Amino acid sequence: MNSETRSGLRALVVVESNIERDPRVRRQIDWLTDAGWSVDSLGFGDKPTPKIHDHFAIRPYPKWTGVGRLKLAAANLFLPYKARFRVLRQNYFPPEVSRRVRAGRYDLIILNDIQLLPWLSDTKTFPKKTRVAHIHVDLHEWFSAKIPNRTLQRRLTLEGYHAWGRNHIAHPAIDTRSLAVNNADAYLKDFDIPRPVVVRNIPPFVDQKPTPVSETNIRLLHHGAAAWTRGYRELIDAMRLVDVRFTLTLMLVGPDQTIREIMDYAGDLGDRVTLRPPAPMAELAHAINEFDVEVMFFPPVTENLVFALPNKLFEAIQGRLAVVIGPSASMVEIVEPTGIGVVTQGWSAEDLAQAINALSTDDVRRMKQASHALAPELSAEGERSRFFESIGFPEN
Repeated sequence: MNSETRSGLRALVVVESNIERDPRVRRQIDWLTDAGWSVDSLGFGDKPTPKIHDHFAIRPYPKWTGVGRLKLAAANLFLPYKARFRVLRQNYFPPEVSRRVRAGRYDLIILNDIQLLPWLSDTKTFPKKTRVAHIHVDLHEWFSAKIPNRTLQRRLTLEGYHAWGRNHIAHPAIDTRSLAVNNADAYLKDFDIPRPVVVRNIPPFVDQKPTPVSETNIRLLHHGAAAWTRGYRELIDAMRLVDVRFTLTLMLVGPDQTIREIMDYAGDLGDRVTLRPPAPMAELAHAINEFDVEVMFFPPVTENLVFALPNKLFEAIQGRLAVVIGPSASMVEIVEPTGIGVVTQGWSAEDLAQAINALSTDDVRRMKQASHALAPELSAEGERSRFFESIGFPEN
């Protein structure tokens, strides 16, 4: 597809995030604009890239503090679901974006957050008998029918609102859907919808080589979100069981309190577990290249973690690292056939420590070379055609 072929087509990309820090959505924008589309965006923050034609900034939502707490509580307790969505989300969208949608200014609208799907029920923006655009939804991952068991949430009757919002996955205005993980069957059990196309969250190719591996210090790395559900207890407990050849560096994003708790939990390990500031997404593959092994160990304590296929797996490959993973089926499908790493036998800290301890320096060198060989194939460039297939505008 060249720019001339798609000239004149306009897309609106919508997401509840700061697009500048959202590599998944940035790739969508890059692919579309490189193919000649004119792209507008709706999301938090300022205009994320010069490639965007017009950016519509979502005003910050109210927080669970002060007046915001009262507003959220009143909305959750007393308003019908449509009105609740309007008060808690849609009222923070610039009116101009709804006017453009209603006027049919876009050929394609991509909704990147399932929480935003109730917008499709707003007949002032999406008239029932008028097709305003081709609507594509990036489901991204599994969106559970359940919500976390939090007393406050349940007291504010979120269950019904959550289910109502989730049911919009099957909204008749949606034309196409995509997923980043191989769990389409889970959605097909709940909804009578066509099978979503899998478009994995893979970073661009980075031209670099694996770094040497020390005989006496094999450098483990884990980078990602600081959340206790992501296996940090097991990871740190495993570090208490592995031999002195191994050190662990954490590059964490998320709540400062949780990061402090994780580092406190590892306090007795001294400099064998260290914290490093996270690197910008565009620089991540270069920043982690100095390490040897990325550890991704996500006990399946939530439905999303059952299907885990995290960005960090592909980022580790672009960083030319070996990997150690738990028996997460979607990751095993990539790791075992390619020889880029090892899979633990189970989900305990002992299982993880056993897999790490078994690694020799030669093993790590071989696995890093396997990542190097795989990097050109498992890069964003390979997902481009899948993306255009998924949105219903295949490249020819």
